[in-house]
Amino acid sequence: NSTGDNVPRVLWLSGPAGKGKSAIAHTIAKWFGDVGGLGSCYSFDRQREADRRHEKIFSTIARDLADRDPEMRRALADAVQATSSLKKTADIIQQWQKLLIEPLKKSSGSTGEPIVIVIDALDESGGVETRKDLLRILAGKHQNPAFPKITDLPDNFRFIVTSRPLGDINDEFHEVQHIRQMSMDDIPAAVAERDIRAYVSKELEGLGFQDREFAVLAEKAGGLFEWARLACGYIKEPHAGLSRMDCYDAVVARDPAERSMLLHSMYDLILTNIMPRDTSTHVQHSQKSRSTALARFRSVMGQILGTAEPLPLASLNAMRRYFPMREDDFDVELVVKSMGSLLSGTTSPDSPIRPLHASFHDFLTDKPSSGEFFIDMSKAHHDLAFASLRVMEHGLRFNICDLKSSYLPNSEDPGLKERIEKCIPPHLSYSSRFWTLHVRTTAFDKELAKEVKLFFDQERLFFWLELLALINALSSAVPALSLIPQWLKGHSEFKDISSTAMDVQRFIQVFGGMILHSTPHLYVSALPF
Repeated sequence: NSTGDNVPRVLWLSGPAGKGKSAIAHTIAKWFGDVGGLGSCYSFDRQREADRRHEKIFSTIARDLADRDPEMRRALADAVQATSSLKKTADIIQQWQKLLIEPLKKSSGSTGEPIVIVIDALDESGGVETRKDLLRILAGKHQNPAFPKITDLPDNFRFIVTSRPLGDINDEFHEVQHIRQMSMDDIPAAVAERDIRAYVSKELEGLGFQDREFAVLAEKAGGLFEWARLACGYIKEPHAGLSRMDCYDAVVARDPAERSMLLHSMYDLILTNIMPRDTSTHVQHSQKSRSTALARFRSVMGQILGTAEPLPLASLNAMRRYFPMREDDFDVELVVKSMGSLLSGTTSPDSPIRPLHASFHDFLTDKPSSGEFFIDMSKAHHDLAFASLRVMEHGLRFNICDLKSSYLPNSEDPGLKERIEKCIPPHLSYSSRFWTLHVRTTAFDKELAKEVKLFFDQERLFFWLELLALINALSSAVPALSLIPQWLKGHSEFKDISSTAMDVQRFIQVFGGMILHSTPHLYVSALPF
């Protein structure tokens, strides 16, 4: 509630994975939401980097503020009406100035009560370059000294930002007067242990455990709420031949480790329970079965971690049918059905499947930590590149949504939205939007290059553009196509592909607007081009 020029406007809550930063941020957001003081709660997610959420942050926050304040709504509407390009701009510097600072100056801002804006998991917003402008805006370090700073917002506005203490974030926020830094590491161990004890006692209530067991779990957690969540999930989950007390004993018997390894130790325990190491007398048969289980686990988790946006079970299965190795064509549910404590979306066929916590991704992609569970992401992208191209080979077709006339704009075609949902399944949409990303992320492979050549040599190329236009993703094709010449650099036998990719880029730049307006114009425009 304090005001004045020297009052911190930003609270930066930092700390390692699993300490409970997001839980705190979302709890505060709920508190303020309940009393009407929440301006916006914006969360980044590593699994959703393909959504380019860093390009939408201030436009989303502006819309959220407009939803709660009629004056802000009118000021924002005036700004967009005066400059229509603001509706879709990905320039967060322009968003900050034109959609936040200027509209808020024109509105009364508030009644004086605190307005809180939460930005959660800033470290998952992308790479260093991706978040550079965002950090400079929050820190007030823009190169232009006249550029509006966070202190130019109404006095009652406050930001809560959570992240891991990454170098670039720390460098920008360090000793900035309007940023107050708090580290989860500064929370006294006794306080964290008390809170975790309260959490585990609630989670395991009614399961026959006593205070002494809750105390031991809280001590073992070492301040990591995510460890406690995983431990409780493991204990509550039914395991063949094991009682809940057996599971508790297994959790607390793990050798103490460095705090950074506590989560990894828990992941190893859970995965080893899902895929037990051999203890039977039928050694050869058991080893073969476990080898198969491990290979399937690596294949499925590589697919889940490698996708540019999370996909539901049916879409993951549909793509696997086109993986280059026949042994990868199996039902994903065989692997994910027992991983409910590690993945979200495992109980619903329509829910996207993703890791519940970023540290699980870190564990699986760090070979010294994960050992036999290690996921080779280069292989995952190779498989997804092949699958995406083959999904398009079998799924794309002329006039996929049965458009009747080039004279009719897409916006006026009755039932087009429903036909798009019916005729373009999620795995075909995904493959069409992200195949170039997976190709570019894969080391050059001659067989894959041949698949790419087939794509460009056939009419499938135009069917691809048609689909992108129908789902309003045509503009993404221009930067996507630039990835192909980069991947083929130094391989002169495929130089014709690079040339075609650049021709298609120019085609989209010339005719893209017309094709988005009425997609059948794609084929009319292509004839003279």
